[in-house]
Amino acid sequence: MNAFQIILIATLGILAVFALVGGLRRSIGRPAAMLILIVSIVGILAAADPDRTTRFAQKLGINRGTDLIVYLVTLVVFQGFVVFYLRLRKVRRELTLLVRHVAILEASSRNNPARTPEDAAESDGSDP
Repeated sequence: MNAFQIILIATLGILAVFALVGGLRRSIGRPAAMLILIVSIVGILAAADPDRTTRFAQKLGINRGTDLIVYLVTLVVFQGFVVFYLRLRKVRRELTLLVRHVAILEASSRNNPARTPEDAAESDGSDP
């Protein structure tokens, strides 16, 4: 085992421990913690025995283990971008609704100076 393998295994081991602890404490989401833990364990196995990835890749019809890893990383990164994009769209939509609600409250308080935005929220039955 060379120095790079030792450093990689140690780094992935620390990452796996952080993912496990974070998942148990719920400081990160459990699905994310499980994904990080699985990727870390697979990375440790691949670093410990690089020929294992080649043998597994050849069973799947891919010549080299490195190619398999590149394909898998590409899929994971693409999935991450899609999830991030969908969450960003949701946040933008919620922000639009919030700004619209605040604008309506401010407009109604300007039209009726005796009413405050809180009064307008109470009269329409919505939460402020």
